[in-house]
Amino acid sequence: MQRTAAPNLETALERTAPSRAQWHAWTRAEPALAGLTYQDVRRELRTGNQDRKDRLLGALVRVTGTDPDAFAVVAACLLPALRRRVRLYGPSLDREDALAVTVEGLYEAVARADATLNAFVATHLLSTPTSRLRRAVSWQRAWDRSSRVECHSPTADAAVIGPSADTMLAGAVAAGVLLPADAQLILVTRIAGHSLRAAARYQGVSYETAKKRRQRAEARWANWWTTNATESRSQNVA
Repeated sequence: MQRTAAPNLETALERTAPSRAQWHAWTRAEPALAGLTYQDVRRELRTGNQDRKDRLLGALVRVTGTDPDAFAVVAACLLPALRRRVRLYGPSLDREDALAVTVEGLYEAVARADATLNAFVATHLLSTPTSRLRRAVSWQRAWDRSSRVECHSPTADAAVIGPSADTMLAGAVAAGVLLPADAQLILVTRIAGHSLRAAARYQGVSYETAKKRRQRAEARWANWWTTNATESRSQNVA
């Protein structure tokens, strides 16, 4: 697979293309691809009739069974549709996170796809990404509701102990330091004690994606909280 260094998932998919050897092997294995270049297939997936699109996309999905690299090509071909779903169903989410959710869902759909799938292939494949995206939005909204609590004057004990974790996380979300989904990920795994794997499934992402997101989020949160605490102490001394 030919890929150049890319700053994010979306750009990486835009630049994805099979190598000559891969494409040659795929066209030999799938008659629907015979005599076509990758560019031909991309064009026909945009302009062809429904039957033609189904035959070409179905062929690419079947290729993933023998060459896992073909998934990136399937995702690249469906990138315009994934973008539309992010725009329609996940405008409140961070764009890169939303796209990652849809790609994770697409991977699951391709892995489960029947080898005989040959009708409305794109619709079938995009069902799971759409579901995962909606779930991520629901998760974010649930966190937003839970973080909108009235602030009460702290008691003397609370002043000594300090703010609760959920209050600290809500403050970080309000300050734009954390995304609501990342704050919820920290809360349910670090504070509530749920497993990261279960939280990843609920958010519709892989375990590794959730792990990296939590690491980045915790680093931002810790830096923000430490900075705020330092500034607060300096103001109290002054």
